[in-house]
Amino acid sequence: MQSWNNYEERQTMKITRVEKSDKDILKQLIALFLHDLSEFNRDLEMNSSNGLFEFDVLDWFFEKDGLTPYFIYKKDKIIGFILLQSGPFSNQKFADYVLNSFFILKKYRRQGLGKEACKAFFTQLPGRYAVSQIKTNTPAIQFWRNIYESFYIEFYEKEELEEGHEVIYQYFKV
Repeated sequence: MQSWNNYEERQTMKITRVEKSDKDILKQLIALFLHDLSEFNRDLEMNSSNGLFEFDVLDWFFEKDGLTPYFIYKKDKIIGFILLQSGPFSNQKFADYVLNSFFILKKYRRQGLGKEACKAFFTQLPGRYAVSQIKTNTPAIQFWRNIYESFYIEFYEKEELEEGHEVIYQYFKV
């Protein structure tokens, strides 16, 4: 197990805010994320006119305060993204931040890079968080439980019904 307090950010992993000029890159990554997620959420459908899974509120992450997109870099390569909600887009009573989406490209999974990205991100932006997974998305649930165990993060978990889907929420502070 690794200690959260003794973490020193590795020089090869960085989390940076997505600039508007890179929105198309994020759009492509989100399409891959939604494709993966469609295995667990049958309501997600590809847009037949362009062949992409689309995130209908992507523009909001570049226009509204409280919605922030981040790229996850390994050395100089983008390997994933984080979509973060805060302020008016989070329940301030329970969480400063809501991790709307956390995605690592398949090529980079199962190498500890997701864990490394979480360490870098939470070190960069500590606070109270809410994270959710669709109840049938066992790999995502297991990933987050491993994060909590690895870094000795105490969390509260509850199930909710969200847009017709059973969702598991975890609340924690880093």
